[in-house]
Amino acid sequence: MKLMIKRMVYVILFAIFLYLLYFLIAGVLPFRNGKDLPAEYKESIDSYHFLREEPSVDRVALVEDPMTSLKARVNLISQAKDTIDISYYAIHMGGTSDFFFGAVLDAADRGVKIRILLDGMSGGLTKQNRDYASALGGHKNIELRLYNTPNPLKPWTFNARMHDKYIIVDNKLLLLGGRNLGDKYFNPEGFSKSLSIDRDILVFNTAFESEDRSSVLFEVRDYMDAIWNSDTVTEPFSTDTQKGAVLRQHLYTMLQEARMKTPALFDREENYYETTVPTNHIAFLHNDSDIGVKAPKVGYVIAKLLLSAQESAFLQSPYLVLDTNSKNVLTALGQKDIRYEILTNSLASSPNVLAYSAYLNDRDEILATGAEVLEYQSKHAIHAKTYLIDDRLCIAGSYNLDPRSAYIDTELMLAIDSVEFAAYMREVLGTYQKDSLQVDVNGDYLPKEGLAIQDVSTTKQLIISLVRIIVRPFTFLV
Repeated sequence: MKLMIKRMVYVILFAIFLYLLYFLIAGVLPFRNGKDLPAEYKESIDSYHFLREEPSVDRVALVEDPMTSLKARVNLISQAKDTIDISYYAIHMGGTSDFFFGAVLDAADRGVKIRILLDGMSGGLTKQNRDYASALGGHKNIELRLYNTPNPLKPWTFNARMHDKYIIVDNKLLLLGGRNLGDKYFNPEGFSKSLSIDRDILVFNTAFESEDRSSVLFEVRDYMDAIWNSDTVTEPFSTDTQKGAVLRQHLYTMLQEARMKTPALFDREENYYETTVPTNHIAFLHNDSDIGVKAPKVGYVIAKLLLSAQESAFLQSPYLVLDTNSKNVLTALGQKDIRYEILTNSLASSPNVLAYSAYLNDRDEILATGAEVLEYQSKHAIHAKTYLIDDRLCIAGSYNLDPRSAYIDTELMLAIDSVEFAAYMREVLGTYQKDSLQVDVNGDYLPKEGLAIQDVSTTKQLIISLVRIIVRPFTFLV
């Protein structure tokens, strides 16, 4: 009997070993080497005019403040008349997400047709939160789908994630950026944990009442349509259940209480023309949406535009991890006679141990490119991703400066040609610069009057020191 048990243990351990080997070969190693860009894509980008001289139909506004960004979402949803398209990478359940879903259900009750597309692993409506999927998907006017639900028999599906974050309302409004849904992104009353500081771009299509389809909004919708109708998505838990119905009633109740407390937030006709600024052009940038190694399309465009800078280039990214292409771009930027700045998280502010460890491994090389590297000194974390070129062209969205954004995940960015918008963005970025310290060539902080280095626990420092060693062979996944 003991011999039989011993053999069974050996068989189980061997099976686990074989699966881990399979996972490594099929789920990790394929992502080690990037994918080359198709020649025709390079040609199309090289001939594309990102800067224009005539005004476009699109106007834009920056949505920066956390609570304002939640109000903007609810206001957009409450004004919808026909359709709402929603896509998010991650939803962290809490009071603000319940508030958001309550607004969505209210719009569905008004007859608005709603599509919700979430990442299959980080989307938040699976496992213990499947009742939310039932509460939403069980409504006759709401369709819910998941992108790339991980399959243990296909380990590569654990890597490819849909990192998109946007809302499209009718043919009129688009809200796109790097902000996920959850309390740490919106800072509700009583929230005391570290914030994830992010930004959204609001696009107002001034031609929404016409047949004009030149707004960037339609490009984003076409992109969603392509994913929505692909074989990479599934429809989860769409059948209504008793628990889903109970939860749906809870969401309604929360919304009604909020409506009574803050009536000005709902059914308010916003004058979007007055609250936005004009643009000459907005280009929509995105990676491919297939599951697997991707060609670095967004990264290629950002690199091309950064290297076109004549006066200044400002890069803000929460994570900064080099691959060969990005290292070459940063080196080339440093060789230009322009002001070249990078703003990222410090050890104190970064919540991402893997990404920050990989960044520390690369920081000397980044500094060697000639960049003025600034690290944010706060208990809160920068999560916004923005690239500002010559105080005219602003690129913002979900793309981090790391290999994962370049080759693995879906990513979306808007390249906005607008002097007025760029000027305001420069002003906003300046507020983060004031709370940041510059790193010298030795990796030390340059002193700055009135700003102290944020304390970091000994535990976090030790963890980072260890992870810096572990992460080196797997930087391509960070």
